[in-house]
Amino acid sequence: MIALPAINTIASNALFGTIATKLIDSVISSKISQKQDSKKWLREKKLTAFSNLSDEVVTITCENLTEKKVIIRTIISKLVLLIEDKKLINTLNNYMFILEEYECFKNEIDMKTINNELINTIRNHLKNL
Repeated sequence: MIALPAINTIASNALFGTIATKLIDSVISSKISQKQDSKKWLREKKLTAFSNLSDEVVTITCENLTEKKVIIRTIISKLVLLIEDKKLINTLNNYMFILEEYECFKNEIDMKTINNELINTIRNHLKNL
């Protein structure tokens, strides 16, 4: 008869331990899943923004420069919020500055080369995502 309460105590402790372990496992799994979902969302936003920027840069001409500057400025503004790489942020800001100053210095600025350099920088950054 003494063994019956001991078995009940052991069984209830085992049940409590199992429930506690499941709860802890559930909370940890949930946190990990949320973090992975957040990283995936951020990566997708970056890829979309970089793709849009690349499309705009590749199709820029002297005739559509004014409208492209507005679109590119919008995309770069979003990218600056999404990325943490200070060097890349500076590169994007420098590119925007060059676009703004292009009208004044178009004889001195080779936009094709600058556009290719930006695309290569973006490509290198995307390899590290």
